[in-house]
Amino acid sequence: MSAVVVVTQSLHKAVDVFQAREQELGRLDAAAGDGDHGATMLRGLRAADAAVGGADPQSAGDLLVQAGEAFADAAGGASGALFGAFFTAAGRKLSTGDESAAGVSEALRAGLALVVKLGKAVEGDKTLIDALSPFVAAFDAAVAGGEGAASAWHVALPAAEKGAAATAAMVARRGRAARLGERSRGGVDPGAQSVVYLLSAVDAVLQESCAANSSIL
Repeated sequence: MSAVVVVTQSLHKAVDVFQAREQELGRLDAAAGDGDHGATMLRGLRAADAAVGGADPQSAGDLLVQAGEAFADAAGGASGALFGAFFTAAGRKLSTGDESAAGVSEALRAGLALVVKLGKAVEGDKTLIDALSPFVAAFDAAVAGGEGAASAWHVALPAAEKGAAATAAMVARRGRAARLGERSRGGVDPGAQSVVYLLSAVDAVLQESCAANSSIL
């Protein structure tokens, strides 16, 4: 399976995942915001999926850039800006490099760096960074140890899950939840949980490909 197919199928899979998780994410968001995070993510992903599905065959990086721009435009708000920026930055890096596991590592680091810059958050602030940063670090380590992209993705996914779960014990220091202070403790950050669901959608596509004995990245 080519990287282009991975991107297109992963976005399509993500739409299905977020349709099923929309209400759950809304409940998590309602603790600090207006409860629209699930709807926002689904709206952005549907736009990204449509943009990629209607594109001419090209590099995976170029498709990610288109997906990121469509996501940001459709989703709006902080979530639209941050998730859209991640897709776009990762796509631009992937477009200028290779699509090997090492190239995917560079793309993930580029996406994370832009999200950190825009969100002005670090691990421990109870944001999507708490799931994304551990995943990128674990993916890098797996690739450095000789794993291919599909295997490294699967091995790194638990780091994102653990990071997201850990946000339940954190006090928010960024975003709308920060105004709640100690009252923000007790619930998982919806952005961090969305990262887990996105990464899980990609993992499902990658593992299905491996099960079919296809060549991947």
